[in-house]
Amino acid sequence: MLTHHLIGNRQLEVSDVTAFFLFILFTLLSLVLMGCGNDGATGVAGAPGVPGPQGPPGTTPILNLPAPTSLVGHMTLASINSGILKVSFNLEDQDGQPYTALSGFRFTLAKLVPGGNGDTSHWQSYINQIETVDGVGSGTSDTIQATYERDGELINHNDGSYTYTFVTNLDAVVQPLAVAYQGQLTHRVALQISGNDQPVANIVYDWQPSSGNTQGLFTRNLVKTQNCNSCHGKLALHGSGRTEVDYCVTCHNPGSIDANSGESVDFQSLIHKLHRGAQLPSVVNGGEYAIWGFRDSKHDYSALHYPQDINNCSKCHDDQDPQTPDAAQWHQLPSIQACGSCHDDVDFALGKEGGHGGGIAVDNSECSVCHRQGALVGSVQDSHQILSSIAAKAFNFEILAVDQVKSGQFPVITFQVTDPQNQHQTFDILNHPAFTAGGGASRLAIDLAWGTGRDYTNHGSTSGVASTVSINALQSATDNGDGSFTSQSAIALPASAQGTLSVAIEGHPAADYDGDGVYSDQVPVTSRVAHFAINDTEVVTRREVVELAKCNNCHQQLSLHGGNRNDNLVVCAMCHNANNTDINRRPSDTTLTLDAKKEASVDFKTMIHAIHAAQMREQPSVFWGFGFPGTEHDFSQTHFPNQLENCEVCHIPGTYALPLSPQVLASTIDSGQLLNDASDDVKVSAGAAVCSSCHDSALAKAHMIQNGGASYTSSQQDIDEFIVVETCQFCHGDGQTADVKKVHQIH
Repeated sequence: MLTHHLIGNRQLEVSDVTAFFLFILFTLLSLVLMGCGNDGATGVAGAPGVPGPQGPPGTTPILNLPAPTSLVGHMTLASINSGILKVSFNLEDQDGQPYTALSGFRFTLAKLVPGGNGDTSHWQSYINQIETVDGVGSGTSDTIQATYERDGELINHNDGSYTYTFVTNLDAVVQPLAVAYQGQLTHRVALQISGNDQPVANIVYDWQPSSGNTQGLFTRNLVKTQNCNSCHGKLALHGSGRTEVDYCVTCHNPGSIDANSGESVDFQSLIHKLHRGAQLPSVVNGGEYAIWGFRDSKHDYSALHYPQDINNCSKCHDDQDPQTPDAAQWHQLPSIQACGSCHDDVDFALGKEGGHGGGIAVDNSECSVCHRQGALVGSVQDSHQILSSIAAKAFNFEILAVDQVKSGQFPVITFQVTDPQNQHQTFDILNHPAFTAGGGASRLAIDLAWGTGRDYTNHGSTSGVASTVSINALQSATDNGDGSFTSQSAIALPASAQGTLSVAIEGHPAADYDGDGVYSDQVPVTSRVAHFAINDTEVVTRREVVELAKCNNCHQQLSLHGGNRNDNLVVCAMCHNANNTDINRRPSDTTLTLDAKKEASVDFKTMIHAIHAAQMREQPSVFWGFGFPGTEHDFSQTHFPNQLENCEVCHIPGTYALPLSPQVLASTIDSGQLLNDASDDVKVSAGAAVCSSCHDSALAKAHMIQNGGASYTSSQQDIDEFIVVETCQFCHGDGQTADVKKVHQIH
């Protein structure tokens, strides 16, 4: 019997079904075989399908990128339409990657107004505000101050580029100060990036709006930031957000006054006055110089001492630098505003009665009549010459030979003084008025110090504690007849004087600056040092850890002790050694001293740190210290202008790491009963001596003692024999958890 199946509308018998499935199987097999071959032609592409519905938004991948450590930016375009300024700028991080997370920012905008009639050019801000007098200072009325804006439209293009549109309409600046838009003048837009954990950056863009030009502009480039940073390390003002001079001047212009003091905060007035600080005539006469800042915070500069000669105007205004082409204006364009900022006891409007010998001056139109080259009082440049530095160029100290340098011998020193400006002619120091002036104006000394390749020790110098042997060359010199002179030490080198003998010649000839024939001015001539082996086969000089050039970034010419020790750090270290204290200069009654101590170390490594760190020490007025002739020196008001934590501001890289070299001796804090014998001295171990000179709190000292610092308990012998061992390097050494470089953030 046949079985029937219904397919579609037709019934099939079993035989038909079998044939049907065989057909299907054959067809599928053929398609498979055809897919394996390459002989078939490609068919015509079908029409695109209908787009499907949009899927849900994806999630933004989270990248663990480190926070940027610095930002670099530049403006690419500034345009003004209908009084509205729009600027475009780009930002990159320290690795050159686009910075797309700008948040805290502010913009300033100013025009450069040319000078005339004796006036200098000046920046004038378009954005100003009223500052209300609050009664905290001597100011009596509200004032106008330049300011910034940050409430315009910022567009982040998410590729490191941005566009900002100002709110300020330059065609309608009438309140609180009317400032006319002058598109033909040089304009400056400046951006400050700070806050919200962003690296600080200041970006400045100069252009002429009427033409769009950025080149060939009228400029006022008198100072550059690098000049400031040679002392300051990195300018960081107003909460550390202002770091570039070109940014500062957009607000600090002549129209800005501090209401609470009544003082101008124009850049030329403010900077001159605060740097002269304690030496301002108004301050010397009992007044103060203070500015009230944000939230009425008082900034008193009355105790600020400039660390070099205030007449060194070229320190900031370098007219030889192509980056400051307008710097010569400081002496070419004298003005009441600039000159009166330092000479603030002069009332120019009162003329001679006000202290201005040239008569009444109510504007700057006639300043250059007298204050120029060849005129009545000469140029401003001539008036600001540093006469001591000029005079010093005429003298050169030379040590020609030293004989008898063995233990038990009396060293004989042959030397001369020459004039480098006069074919090195020699001076007759026994008869020339520069060396025979009385009243202490003339001084020439030869100093002897010794050590064993470590710090100077001066054991057996008989100079009280560990000072040098000092020879008065003007009294002891013998004329050799060839322009040279010989002096001999009255003290023999003791048996303990091992290693190397260092011989220094230092002092100051006298000069007659005013030409009245009286040699009463002291000339700070560079000190010289020569080294000679005592019992060793070769000279081993003291370690060098500091560069003089770094000192002179701030000091210009390092000149100390009345102009006797000048521009030579070795001369300083010869006396300021680890064994020396100020005990011979102090009164025996300790109640007459600031620190109530019997003595204090004058070791260079402790003294210099403590002086410069006065503002961070818990006891800033303690010492430093007693000098000739028993004068107490209080450095509690010393302000270090640089980054105090950065050891390399002064030090040669690698010379301050722990552990310190074995050459570094412990510092004496108590010279015991035998002032000429260091064997009974109480010492502070070297590392602790250095660190505690800045970190002087009780807690910090306790930490040092606990870790082998041996403060107040040790002797040099205990340290040399490893009875007392500092362990500071295990935490504070290179690469350790509290590496000195890491803690001090030295990069």
